[in-house]
Amino acid sequence: MRAMFLLGLLAACEPTPANRTAEGDDAPEPDGDDSGVGTGSGSGGDDTGNGSGLVLPNDCTAPAPDGEDPFTLTGQVNNTQGSGGGWFVEHLDVAWLPDEQRVLATGQGGLVIYDVVPGENPVTRGHVGAGPDARFQRYYQVLPAEPGVAWTTHREFGLDTFDVGNADAPTQVSHTDARGYEGLARDGDWLYVASTEGRVDVFDVSDPRNPSRVGELTGLGRPWDVQVVNGVAYVADGDLGVLALDLSAPDAPVVAGTVESAGQPMRLDAGDDGHLYVASGAGGLEILDLSRPLAPTRVATVDVGGGAQDVALDDGLVGVTTQEAVVILDVGRAGSPAGPRPFAYQETEQYAMTLDAEDGVWVVGDWNILGIWGVAPGPAPAIDVSQTLVAFLDGAETRLLDIRNRGGATLDLAGIQLPAGLTATVGAAALEPGASTTLALSWDGQAPLDRAEICIASDDPGRPAVTLVVTGGQDGEGRIIGQTAPDFALEDLDGTVHRLSEQRGRPVVLAYFATW
Repeated sequence: MRAMFLLGLLAACEPTPANRTAEGDDAPEPDGDDSGVGTGSGSGGDDTGNGSGLVLPNDCTAPAPDGEDPFTLTGQVNNTQGSGGGWFVEHLDVAWLPDEQRVLATGQGGLVIYDVVPGENPVTRGHVGAGPDARFQRYYQVLPAEPGVAWTTHREFGLDTFDVGNADAPTQVSHTDARGYEGLARDGDWLYVASTEGRVDVFDVSDPRNPSRVGELTGLGRPWDVQVVNGVAYVADGDLGVLALDLSAPDAPVVAGTVESAGQPMRLDAGDDGHLYVASGAGGLEILDLSRPLAPTRVATVDVGGGAQDVALDDGLVGVTTQEAVVILDVGRAGSPAGPRPFAYQETEQYAMTLDAEDGVWVVGDWNILGIWGVAPGPAPAIDVSQTLVAFLDGAETRLLDIRNRGGATLDLAGIQLPAGLTATVGAAALEPGASTTLALSWDGQAPLDRAEICIASDDPGRPAVTLVVTGGQDGEGRIIGQTAPDFALEDLDGTVHRLSEQRGRPVVLAYFATW
């Protein structure tokens, strides 16, 4: 599995001899409690053992696919650093306007406008940055205000209003300076903007081109997003959970209810089914019943295989981006909000950050790529393997991986093609929707494993063959795992110098990330 941010765990001490297992260790449990997604027992249920018992053919010939891939890419455009004359985009939010066949997008590179005809590649029109340097100044979210007008947010600059009537030359028409702005939602003549600095600001937008800030709610944690449903504002607060705001006085909202979260609520979407869908980071997808609007209750939590970033609804389906993939769940066809069923799973080319959907068209902001996706009736199986790089150390060892079926039909594992020196067993060869099994990979400690490949064959129509890379020992990428980390010193923000050797015996996590 991919992650946008690398986390390195270094042990500042000599390795202790132990029964070392996976790069992800013993049969890792996914984030979230997976309630609402069908699991069972036997060959179709979750298997948390060591994978012993079933040896699949040493072959990667895929069987006949089971059905049609229910989630397919129909068009895309890639605005990378080398494709736009120095300008590029990294999508953080998208708004699909089917009546105009247009997409408004925000992220690195600013506000971007695309023409979209379903089934064709999108066409990039105009773009404008959140400041003097359009290449590096990003907007975070975008909300269409009315035809030809859109609002955008920026954490340092605040709220900007754009005339987007000329798609080739969007023009800023007003600005409100503020800090921490992220999500925003409109309710009639009122606009509510979430600020990660602990508040929700209220704007009078009776003139959409000139929003006027008229109120605020302070004392919150870290609000990321806001949605208004039938006169109640719901706030995704990364610290406090999901807040229900009473809007009886529209310019003076009051917190009326709170639903705590096991994750970090980041994005919200509400359909016409009386439920709120919450992308909660490591907490997965949380689904809230709004039958008591000011006192919502959680009816399901779904593991989506990664940190839930964004969420969108269309025609009985809910989609979630996880950076690595788009996960589609059935909540209104064969499934329900309280009992969502797996429908589709698709790993994307870059980092799936955001999505929007309407009329059967799904728009995915896949970092530099704007992708247009279509949904087939389904169901079909969808394979998800917990990691794609497996590193062994210097001796004979076993690694445990998780294979999960994120599709809506039974997944049949047909074979695992292995290089010399490796053996493999699985706990189950047939996985019902939502079920998982453990793949145990064992190395004899002798055969060279310098980026060897493993191929897993199944009847997933979208990914009939999944390739894993295996390394080991002094000749592979696993050569530093378990070894003493080289000492280094770093100065913190207070000027104190810290040495890795001072942390001997304690785990140290290094987070690598971009700062632009």
